[in-house]
Amino acid sequence: MIAFFPSIYKDELLSNVLARYHNRSGNITLKSTTEELFGKNKALIIPDFPTDLQELYDNIRYFSEMNVDDWINKHTLYHYYTNFNTKKTKQIIREIMLISKGKNLLHYITGQMASTVKEPVYYRFCPRCLSKDMEGHGETYWRTYQQLPSVYVCLEHNTILEDSSVLFRQENSFIKRPPVHKDMISRDNIQYDFSKINKHLLYIFSKESYKLTITDYNFDQINLLEIYHYLLQEKGYMKSPKSIDQKRLVEDFIGMFGVDFLNLMQSLPSENNNDCWLKSITRKHRKTFHPVRHLLFIHFLDESIDTIHQYANKSYNPFGEKPYICLNPAAQHYLKPVITNLKITSCYDTKRPVGTFYCSCGFVYSRRGPDKNPEDKEKVGRIKELGGIWNNKLIHLVQVEKLSYRACAKILKVDTKTIIKYALKAQQENVKENKVDYSQHDFKVLWLDLVLQNPTFSKTELRKKNPSLYMKLYRADKEWLNQHSPISLRKKSINKRVDWSERDVETLKVVKNAWKELSSRDKPVRITLTSIAKAINQKSLLEQKGDKLPLTIDFINTVTESVLDFQKKRIKWSVDQLKDEELANWKIMRKAGIRDYFYQELVGDINSYL
Repeated sequence: MIAFFPSIYKDELLSNVLARYHNRSGNITLKSTTEELFGKNKALIIPDFPTDLQELYDNIRYFSEMNVDDWINKHTLYHYYTNFNTKKTKQIIREIMLISKGKNLLHYITGQMASTVKEPVYYRFCPRCLSKDMEGHGETYWRTYQQLPSVYVCLEHNTILEDSSVLFRQENSFIKRPPVHKDMISRDNIQYDFSKINKHLLYIFSKESYKLTITDYNFDQINLLEIYHYLLQEKGYMKSPKSIDQKRLVEDFIGMFGVDFLNLMQSLPSENNNDCWLKSITRKHRKTFHPVRHLLFIHFLDESIDTIHQYANKSYNPFGEKPYICLNPAAQHYLKPVITNLKITSCYDTKRPVGTFYCSCGFVYSRRGPDKNPEDKEKVGRIKELGGIWNNKLIHLVQVEKLSYRACAKILKVDTKTIIKYALKAQQENVKENKVDYSQHDFKVLWLDLVLQNPTFSKTELRKKNPSLYMKLYRADKEWLNQHSPISLRKKSINKRVDWSERDVETLKVVKNAWKELSSRDKPVRITLTSIAKAINQKSLLEQKGDKLPLTIDFINTVTESVLDFQKKRIKWSVDQLKDEELANWKIMRKAGIRDYFYQELVGDINSYL
């Protein structure tokens, strides 16, 4: 008969409570304790998924302020290992924990057995929690969240956890005695070098893991994958609706967390491995992923387990939400959001989304996405249809206002050739509608009139002015056309010798000014011959005639920066940019845009700022 049952401490593992009961009951053998608690001489009491809890609760319910659901939700690791499983799997595990069905298949069902992320070998504890427990209770206990593979920091004291001398997983999986002070002797954490790991990041993951342990988030695997794809598209990692830039994803993922942190979390991805967990988690979920990897990926997407659900059932649109602006300069609604008809396809070469926008004014345009900033919405990749309103505006500008083709092109925001093409097309259609039938004599009169109106034009320029008229006369009377066209004059070439000494002095002045301008920019620019040549728009001069400009080339050679010098300059710039944030190696490297293979050469410069 049970005469008492211990109160449960905050975040205490239920298996630890049962061990405390055994210690206080006076029972000599564990068999006596399990018979009292479970009505049988053997019971599976493991730290993460203890079983036969319904029988246990029925036997001690008069001494417990909690019900059996409180035990499972707050004093086991049930939620941590099932939140990312299906509802059916969660229900099966809960039923087995309530009423044991013989074989222990819980770790197979949750995917722990197949996972490469392994649980701690020893129970972990916080030294400051230990001291506080001994002062307040005269005993200590194992806390739930501190035994998770993604937790290395105590949330109450923000100190690194230490390994005890007690194995987390015992061979017989029966009741073990509760921890005593001598069990909490710290083992040397030789395998971890926490000096290289961002402690704030460790705290964040400990906090996220704790919330995952005590809260039922009801994540749905299908919806979660859709959320992942939506956020990957928002961040530009989706090359197409069905293709992810895996190489860039792996590089940025490692760049955010760092190799040491990912090794600690047993989750370093591999770019060359097709079975890499990071690649698999972005594809159809055919297997279960360890919670720590979901937490890593959610954090990489700049979300948390409390915010990720808000993106459920959202569909990504690379061009934003409708309505879209009309880019027809001839329409009164120009640059106003009036378009609701959008068709999205995929670019054959780049696999990027291509949006085709259809306006009611007849104007149809397309561009490749996704739109990364508001200015992209005002860009036209290709005009597919100009529409009646645009054509009427062109006719008015050409025939009524008598504007030049160039002026029309500026107003209607197209190329001058486009204006000429559609203006001539309109003239031809007008001639056809009025059924005007010119004779050969009329054509000659029109040509002579064209020559008089443009006295400085050559025959080629006159032909471009009215190609239809020229071709009709060319076919009808070529000899007359040649006699009544301007005579082409061969241009005499003027040989101008270059004074290279003078050119060298002048170029040197321009180069020095360009060097000062490049050096004073907010974001560093590497000083090279090419960058200076581009700045003064004299690339061919400096690259091909450099031997004739000795003063200029000598100066450029003195200010040219090596790759390593430029990387150091970018490091100093990134430190200035991050002055309001806590500095870390990976932050400086990412801000400076430096690849990992420069790390060894630059680590000294980076550490000098930390």
